[in-house]
Amino acid sequence: MGIKSLVMLDNEQMKNMKVEKKFGHTFKRIYTYLFIVIALLLATTIVTFIGLNSMTNNYYQQNTYQGLLRIHNQNFGKSAWMAVATKDAATRQEEIEEFDVTMIENLKDDVANLKKYRGETPLVKALDQDVQNLDRLGSELVQMFSEGKELADGQLDNFDELYAKMHEEVRPAVADAVQNARQMTVNVTTEMTRMSLIIRIIFFVMIGLSVVFLFLLIVFMRNAQKQLTHSVVTPVNEVAKVAEMMSKGQLDVNVNYDAQDELGTLARDMEKSTLVSKRIVDDISLSLDSIASGDFTVGAANPELYLGNYSPIRDAMDTITNRLSNTMNDVREATDRVSQGASNMSEGSNELAEGATDQAAAVEELTASVATVTEHTEQLASTSQKGVEMSMNAQQEATKGAEKMDQVTEAMSRITASSKEIAEVASSIEEIASQTKLLALNASIEAARAGESGRGFAVVAEEIGELAMQSNEAVQRTHELVDTALSEIDKGNAIVKETQGVLMQVTEAVNNLAEMMREAGSMANEQAQSMREINGGIEQISGVIQNNSATAQESSAVSNELTEQSHSLHDLVSQFKVR
Repeated sequence: MGIKSLVMLDNEQMKNMKVEKKFGHTFKRIYTYLFIVIALLLATTIVTFIGLNSMTNNYYQQNTYQGLLRIHNQNFGKSAWMAVATKDAATRQEEIEEFDVTMIENLKDDVANLKKYRGETPLVKALDQDVQNLDRLGSELVQMFSEGKELADGQLDNFDELYAKMHEEVRPAVADAVQNARQMTVNVTTEMTRMSLIIRIIFFVMIGLSVVFLFLLIVFMRNAQKQLTHSVVTPVNEVAKVAEMMSKGQLDVNVNYDAQDELGTLARDMEKSTLVSKRIVDDISLSLDSIASGDFTVGAANPELYLGNYSPIRDAMDTITNRLSNTMNDVREATDRVSQGASNMSEGSNELAEGATDQAAAVEELTASVATVTEHTEQLASTSQKGVEMSMNAQQEATKGAEKMDQVTEAMSRITASSKEIAEVASSIEEIASQTKLLALNASIEAARAGESGRGFAVVAEEIGELAMQSNEAVQRTHELVDTALSEIDKGNAIVKETQGVLMQVTEAVNNLAEMMREAGSMANEQAQSMREINGGIEQISGVIQNNSATAQESSAVSNELTEQSHSLHDLVSQFKVR
């Protein structure tokens, strides 16, 4: 379980991460492993460099100075022996200066340098003591040389003493110094061997750890690639499936992806959006069916669905139904009043005709009858005038309804323009997808140039290219969906035009009714004028009675016709359900 957690990511944890955090978390692990590998390699390099530097600048120098110490020891002895053995005074003096000055100074310098690299170790102290001993013996030899006298053959008279000094004291002292120097060589060689072994062990351990972490890094990167691909491709496929269903006109969709990242949010929002769109489309269809069947009692059946940019559609539908309902109510009331007025006119005309017939038998009743007829005629004129005013109002309301239908047509045109803008946005997305595909191709080329190290990025670039192709296909399907929506909007425009035609017919009928009411009013005014003329002269009663009889018959015919027209208009208006 521990190794698995090192080379794999937690699927549940990755699923609920934001996309940016997914990549950040993954690359943080990659950077950690890479940092460890680089740190190990750097530590290996530093340790190796320190070891080699120590061997080069420490042990090498120690070997150099202990070698020089041995050479100078041997040269000290050699020069001392030459000074004792030579019979030439000049040569003797040169050899004395060689071992007493030059070699002693060199030996002291060698010991001082060894102390700098080795410190005050027992062996260094022994070598220092050997040099001091040789310095003392050299001084004693110089004293003996100075005390000796040169014989005829060039030999010194104290040759035997010098020889004994060399053989018994100087030679063993030189041998001891050489032996200590050899021991120094053995010690330095042993330390160099041990240091070399330690460096090799550290080097191989560091290299082994680097290889292990590099292997873990490679395995982790392969697993991370698969997990990242799965966490991104799965929701994209779900969204693509939903987009394909929407492109086919299916709004009842279900997204099978549940996560807390941006893609999960996008999937849920798309599912919710399609559900809201489906409900709104169903509600619009139901409302338009009601309007088409003549039911103006309701606008939007479920107004709570129209949120945000959908609210103007709800308001327009409510306005249409309200205006149509009010207009139809006014027309119905006007029709009822016209029918009632026509009935009254018919009754008055009948009474007038009967009165005219009765006046032929009884002239004495003429005054009362004329007064009654005059009163009825004035009432009829007043009623006709009101009918004319109500017809004018109905005409104005019908005109307003037609204007509202024009506004609906303009709203549908704006919806069409918005759909076209959506198509343009989809074209922009298609262009972005093409650019993404081109970038993926460039990334693949750069990864191919990188060789083995860019293989993983080549795979990612290929996946991005495929995703860009899928996005392009989704955009094409979006174009098809927008075209379908435009087609449905055109159908809606046709329905609105048909509704507008019906309203134009209603307006024309109301205009006809208004014209008839004007004619009725004119006729009622003429009748009132006639009755006033009857009141002006009793002497014209006979002629007026005849005129009244004819006028009554005409009024009866007109009122009967007006009654029939009002009944027909009432039947037409009754087909609509209003509030």
